[in-house]
Amino acid sequence: MIYVDETMIERLTYRPVAGGTKDGARPFRYDYWRTGYGSSLSQGFDFFLSQAGEYHCKAGYVSGEYEFTPRYQFFYHIDGQALFECRGVLVELTEGDLLMIPPSTVYNYTSRHGVKYHWFALEGECPKALCPDDWRLLHLGYDAVLESILVAMRENLILCKPGYALRALAHFFEAMARIEELSGSFDQPESAYPEAVRNALVYLREHYDMPFDAEKTAAAVGISKSHLRALFNKWVGESPQHYHTRCRIDHAKRLLREQGLLVFEVAYHVGYNDARYFARVFKKFTGQTPSEYANA
Repeated sequence: MIYVDETMIERLTYRPVAGGTKDGARPFRYDYWRTGYGSSLSQGFDFFLSQAGEYHCKAGYVSGEYEFTPRYQFFYHIDGQALFECRGVLVELTEGDLLMIPPSTVYNYTSRHGVKYHWFALEGECPKALCPDDWRLLHLGYDAVLESILVAMRENLILCKPGYALRALAHFFEAMARIEELSGSFDQPESAYPEAVRNALVYLREHYDMPFDAEKTAAAVGISKSHLRALFNKWVGESPQHYHTRCRIDHAKRLLREQGLLVFEVAYHVGYNDARYFARVFKKFTGQTPSEYANA
């Protein structure tokens, strides 16, 4: 664990140019960069911290999924502005914003005037409770304690002292604990959501037995599909479709345990015509087949 006296921390000062060259490309993209690389080292965990660094990007900076697709990425902005675009949704990031991006997410990330951020990446089966299946933006504000944890994370990967792979996971969990502290909770009460989000949650729960329809859901709450998706990513931490599927699976779990229905009967009740497809979705969400869950 990392113990930090918040009252003794000041914003970190500017660091001189440092880091690798990436075949001479980095000086054209960054004023400053410093990066460490991790390894699973066969510790037996499902995921590991693969990279962590700090980047002071030049004006006109462009990045995207082509660089980091296999990884779960976290961007914590400490200065400047950037634009993030994903599936037609465009959001602006500024100081203190935290962006979480799952693997294989197609996106573009640009900064017209330059931006400074800490970045780290996970590889493997990331913990679902901390790593949503869709991208998410949290407005944390600048926090020196969080920045000090991220710097310690990076230096740990650079120095690679004995035990660094395990220590990297400790840094990750400490960072996520601080993020949860700053954001209030990863599961905010629905009363804190905008009205459109609250109404959409109710609509999706009431229509769990119907196939997901983005057009109908957005129309039911009076906003566009792209706006609804952006609101869900920001406030709920998952897409409307993912939330709808979770409602279906939660109801299926109750039917399996409390009413003892057969798998094909449960599939029908929660809106799946194909019991085999339902079983695949159920296992993806729970880690068990419907039969395994019912008999556990």
